[in-house]
Amino acid sequence: MRLTQVFTPVLATALGAVLTAGLVTGCQPGGPSSPQAEKENAPTRSEQVKQTTTPATVPPDQVLAGREGTLDGHTFKVEIVQLIRRERFADLTFTATVTKDGGGLGWQVNNAFSAVPQQNPTVDGVYLVDVKNAKKHLVAKDSEDKCVCSRIGALFLKQDQSAVFSATFAAPPADVGSVDVHIPNVGTLANVPIS
Repeated sequence: MRLTQVFTPVLATALGAVLTAGLVTGCQPGGPSSPQAEKENAPTRSEQVKQTTTPATVPPDQVLAGREGTLDGHTFKVEIVQLIRRERFADLTFTATVTKDGGGLGWQVNNAFSAVPQQNPTVDGVYLVDVKNAKKHLVAKDSEDKCVCSRIGALFLKQDQSAVFSATFAAPPADVGSVDVHIPNVGTLANVPIS
């Protein structure tokens, strides 16, 4: 499978969130270690929006788990391509690919992965479940109480088009090697390994 690159400002902003996640959470080498230092060094919302990047593609051999979903007459496949532990945080990356187009402008992703419908949709509805310790890990929030995750905006996907999304969580304990990942409108993908 080869991912189609979706060139939209919204996706660029969403992928920029991946790059700024290290800054927001203090996960870089030599980064802050206290919550107060994290707040002081976190970029403002306007600084995050200004950062741009080109859309990323993910090697197809890195699919950890996947499942299809249907919404608004469109069928799409979600694949988890990365779940990485970075000190106290875990970064999740997943793709959504339209496998059956329901017509019109394509699938408007909108609030498909949001916790609740919102005017500026994000993927804050995704969460991790540490089955071993019976704990649910919600998406992390930055100093402005915004999720450290992809913002979706006005994103439309046609047949065979894909988009990449990300979210950052507090990491489960070091002895936890896998978690369940719940994605709204798709369901729970069990035993996703953490690298």
